[in-house]
Amino acid sequence: MPYCRECGAKMIYDRDTRSYVCPGCGLTYTTQDLLIESRKTLGERVEENRRRRKYAEYLDWWTSSKK
Repeated sequence: MPYCRECGAKMIYDRDTRSYVCPGCGLTYTTQDLLIESRKTLGERVEENRRRRKYAEYLDWWTSSKK
């Protein structure tokens, strides 16, 4: 069951409209929209991990060159 990107509530599938509806804020997503959002979120996480790793490597280099 997917979660709402806005408020974090569990989304409910509505068979009539063939979309997921958030009971908390009323946001609606189709299955395709959810797929696009999850790929986007995954890409953001990968980018954030890359930045953190780069920062950690730079910090290791900086502290090792000061000895």
